[in-house]
Amino acid sequence: MKILKWILLIVGIVLIALIGYGVYAFTQIKSPTQKDLGVKYTIADYNQAVIDKAKVEVPVPGALYLGSTFLAQGSQQVDLTLSDAEVSAIQNYSNELRGPINKVQIKFLGGKKAEASFVTNFTYQGQKINYPIYVKGDVYNTGPKSFGLKVDQLQAGSLSLPSVITKKVETEFTNYVNNILNGVAGLEVQKVEINNGSVHFVGTIPTKVVGL
Repeated sequence: MKILKWILLIVGIVLIALIGYGVYAFTQIKSPTQKDLGVKYTIADYNQAVIDKAKVEVPVPGALYLGSTFLAQGSQQVDLTLSDAEVSAIQNYSNELRGPINKVQIKFLGGKKAEASFVTNFTYQGQKINYPIYVKGDVYNTGPKSFGLKVDQLQAGSLSLPSVITKKVETEFTNYVNNILNGVAGLEVQKVEINNGSVHFVGTIPTKVVGL
């Protein structure tokens, strides 16, 4: 009987620990504090990147949110460098109306390293999902229409997610992005260099992109 009592006690402690961790994890994910990377931007940064540098016509920027369908037209050779603010502005003004993320900050660190901070903004099974996310890792070119990703750190709120989840994110996100890139007419990546504070891109891009 004493052995049975000890077993029940141990099981009870384990269950309490698991429940406690679950509550802790949820509160950490629900943390409202987004990690600030110090990247500031305005609509002027978007216009400078898209209109002045890339020279791409985008009739409605908010129609090119993540997950949208679009039509790319034309092709042009470019050799351009975009700053942290310009790339962050592109993501923000593209997703501000209907996109699944907002408050995006993208920071290039040099080598192949980059980091990003954003807040999710979508509804799942009737529940609004607004979680601050932080990710840091390697981004590298693997082909004319493909990139690779290696995640060093992934946080939801203040909770650092385990490697089993980061590996899943690497695979799913890479497949998702490369599937989109593969369907972009007029795109060919020839060289990508991540520098401290900017990204250098050489290749061909469309002259016009229209959200459908």
